Amino acid sequence: MEPKTASLNLHADDILEGAVAIAEYLFGSRELRRKVYYLAETSQLPVFRLGSVLCARKSVLAGFIKGQEKQPIRLLHLRAQIVALTGTIRQLERAGFDTSETRHLVAGAGRS
Repeated sequence: MEPKTASLNLHADDILEGAVAIAEYLFGSRELRRKVYYLAETSQLPVFRLGSVLCARKSVLAGFIKGQEKQPIRLLHLRAQIVALTGTIRQLERAGFDTSETRHLVAGAGRS
């Protein structure tokens, strides 16, 4: 049974629990926890929830960062704009506007 216990500890060491822990890991400052919440809410950060606690794996974050480093900076800006537009579209939908055509245009831009 000991190998299972060692395996569980290895996985536990890889998990960051809470926005403060994630901010310290990514940015070296617990004061940037709001940035972590924003990035998580806009799907720009690979995180998950355990109940109400925001969590991330160090190994997944490291892989995510490596992937970001390989992308051209212009593409990153375009993706950020698409994410912002998607948030605006959601707000318009909540207000009762028909956004089907706009969603189609944003979806097409995301494939480019």
